[in-house]
Amino acid sequence: MSCRASPWSRPSLPAGPRFPTSARPRFPLGSRNLWRNPILKNSWTLGAGVSNMFALPSRLFSCMASSGSGDGGFARPTSTDEAVAPLPLYSWPDKQRPRVCILGGGFGGLYTALRLESLVWPSDKKPQVVLVDQSDRFVFKPMLYELLSGEVDVWEIAPYFTELLKNTSVQFVRDSVKLLRPSDHFRREPGEPCTGGVVHLESGTVIEYDWLVLALGAEAKIDVVPGSAEYALPFTTLDEALRVESKMKMLERKRFGKSTPAIEVAIVGLGYSGVELAATISERLKNTGTVKAINVQTTICPTAPQGNRDVAVKVLESRNIQLFLGYFVSCIKEASASDDSSSTVTDSEVDGDHNKLILDLQPAERGLKGQTLEADLVLWTVGSTSQIPRLQPPDAPNVIPLNGRGQVETEETLQVKGHPRTFAIGDSAALRDPSGKLLPATAQVAFQQADFAGWNLWAAINDRPLLPFRFQNLGEMMTLGRNDAAITASFIDGLTLEGPLGHAARKLVYCLRMPTDEHRVKVGISWFTKTAIDSLASVQNAVANSFPLPTPMGDDSTTNHSSPAAAAMDPDSEVVFDFPPYICQYKSGRVHRPGGAPTVPAGTDPATGVVSKDIRAGPASVRVYLPPGATGKIPVVVYFHGGGFVVGSPARPGTHNYLNDLVARSGAIGVSAYYRLAPEHKLPAAYDDAWAALRWAATLGDGAEPWLLDHADLSRVFLAGCSAGANIAHNTAVRASAPGALPDGVALRGLALVHPYFTGSEAVGGEAGFGPEIRGFMDRTWRFVVSETVGLGDPRVNPFVDDTARKASAGIPCERVLVCIAENDFLLKERGLWYHREIKANGYAGELEEIFESKGVGHAFHFDMLDSEQGVELQERLVAFIKK
Repeated sequence: MSCRASPWSRPSLPAGPRFPTSARPRFPLGSRNLWRNPILKNSWTLGAGVSNMFALPSRLFSCMASSGSGDGGFARPTSTDEAVAPLPLYSWPDKQRPRVCILGGGFGGLYTALRLESLVWPSDKKPQVVLVDQSDRFVFKPMLYELLSGEVDVWEIAPYFTELLKNTSVQFVRDSVKLLRPSDHFRREPGEPCTGGVVHLESGTVIEYDWLVLALGAEAKIDVVPGSAEYALPFTTLDEALRVESKMKMLERKRFGKSTPAIEVAIVGLGYSGVELAATISERLKNTGTVKAINVQTTICPTAPQGNRDVAVKVLESRNIQLFLGYFVSCIKEASASDDSSSTVTDSEVDGDHNKLILDLQPAERGLKGQTLEADLVLWTVGSTSQIPRLQPPDAPNVIPLNGRGQVETEETLQVKGHPRTFAIGDSAALRDPSGKLLPATAQVAFQQADFAGWNLWAAINDRPLLPFRFQNLGEMMTLGRNDAAITASFIDGLTLEGPLGHAARKLVYCLRMPTDEHRVKVGISWFTKTAIDSLASVQNAVANSFPLPTPMGDDSTTNHSSPAAAAMDPDSEVVFDFPPYICQYKSGRVHRPGGAPTVPAGTDPATGVVSKDIRAGPASVRVYLPPGATGKIPVVVYFHGGGFVVGSPARPGTHNYLNDLVARSGAIGVSAYYRLAPEHKLPAAYDDAWAALRWAATLGDGAEPWLLDHADLSRVFLAGCSAGANIAHNTAVRASAPGALPDGVALRGLALVHPYFTGSEAVGGEAGFGPEIRGFMDRTWRFVVSETVGLGDPRVNPFVDDTARKASAGIPCERVLVCIAENDFLLKERGLWYHREIKANGYAGELEEIFESKGVGHAFHFDMLDSEQGVELQERLVAFIKK
């Protein structure tokens, strides 16, 4: 039987246990002799009793074995008695149909998998497809900038693979690639079984495949100059974007109530990524900060169409951006007391990690002099490195042909040179256009290559001619802010769309490019809704501005309504309260929330299996969460979201995802309260709604909620919240201490306060370093959200202000209390420490848990960094508190 006639044929695997992907054991690959020849020369085993597991030809085994031992290598054993543990082998569902392994779930990998799924196949030749990626989310990278501007939510541009692939036969494996062992470059005799090779994953799992697609993309190359790896942040992945967002929030919170110092952000590189970052961040900072953009060339975006470049230059010059063209960064270091800088180290501290950063610039052009810049945050956008070189077998480091950049050399059909069963696309591939120029590493190229790779896999498996790939440049796009972009279409000479029209066109194109029809519709509806809300607000502003200002009788000085003075007093443009980045209120009473109010519906969460629903809870509403497989009686966690009392809801994507994760990990029922927001509904409205939610849960949903009736253990009720939600949780606990407040049999087992929002008129701990403007800002903020108050002496925000407040706080009926703080929570960390000290000192009779501090992160970081190391640690601490 010829390989060409039946390229997927192979002997059946021996009977034996399979290793499910959800429970793969880990085995160190190290220098173990993986392949054994205990009996006959060509009878190889992978572990005990699995003979010729991969069905590779004997010539291949001989070649592998002759290389000797080594880290990750193969060698013949020296003793037939030496035992070896079996490696877990990925179990393909069907033993006859072709097996396609796709490495990398970016534009190239995911879209190739979806293309294969969409093609029409003979029933016996439709391939089994497995997609491997180290993340559980697909990331639409061209729109990462919109995370910083607040235009999009994470779920819109980073959906879970499981959600995207749920209606396909494609299997997803979350893992990292450790080693590639292709075998399609060996010559085989007619009749020998064929296979493409094997892939070793970091978990220890081995995937044998017939066809391989390399779509691993590139990684940011950050260790370029001294200090860059230590102090600069890249911006190429979702995790990196969320980290930048967290740093930006921390800098903005630190500047609350201050006119100086300005936030300084340095961006290294002014290609597309650098320009889009500079435009986005400068628009976000407005007059509160400066962007310093550095580029080794004297032009920005040198490869961009002239129209896009001209629009970008115009936008950058109109913003608070300093351009340093013709310079390269030679070193990044921390500021020290000896540095000649405009601000002291103490004043320039960014967080617990480092102080102000110093960038040494050296000229790349004659006539320029070296410079030194200061920055609070450095973003690095230049340089990338391929992942393929480190995946080559150590005994055959050149088995996959690479160019000088580490990219895979391919034929026009996208097949790797010398490897007819291996395709390489996207950033992994080095493919040239007819002029000999390497194709750019862009999403547009990856889109088109995925389409061709899917077709050519179909053609190869069905013994049809393969098509040569031809890239068609449709044009280039860049975002330049919340309502600004530039688009140059290659098929219309001289046309560049810019401003709002370019912005709308860019979002429309990207919406249509979303991976699946279902996700496309969800994102389209979400974006349309946000646009409609913004448009309505603009219309309201226009209408309000069209009416003349009232003129007091007898006041001749205000009769000229067209005067500049009158215009300056427009009540719909005059800000009376600004609480960045949450809310802004104008003199007319109009309220603007810059982030909007994005929501996600209740339902079944595909990642955790948690089921949720929205329901009325007396005078309030709640979103209830039930863990998967719930049986018997389980704890109840009543949760209150944060947002400064002015923004947020249980339906907000970050809050909803967080509750799904908490409920899945803890096995508890979650009751997340919708409470009314200030300033439309000032406190105590939120406290009343929170109390209604607790009472509803404590009465089993007024005796009518099936989930609570079947599963709620009312002797294990927990109150929890973050930031303003932690404040609400505390005040709810105080209210619950009144005799008869809760039904008999209801016990508050614990109170969990995460980054609690408390303050006071007198400084505590490190607050002594705050200037008077911070105390004034906190006082104004509190008065903004509450109807009647004495200010920062109010026991609802200062729970140990006097003897009555101290007694009430220490008398909460919770058996245990847990307080969690964040190391870089500039405004509220000290109050968390203070609460922990004071509640015990004032006679709290319950068990006070050791305070938990998340290192290197800021306030409420976990909603954007739930999967980070610190996010997982915080979540596990809360879960342990609930399960204790």
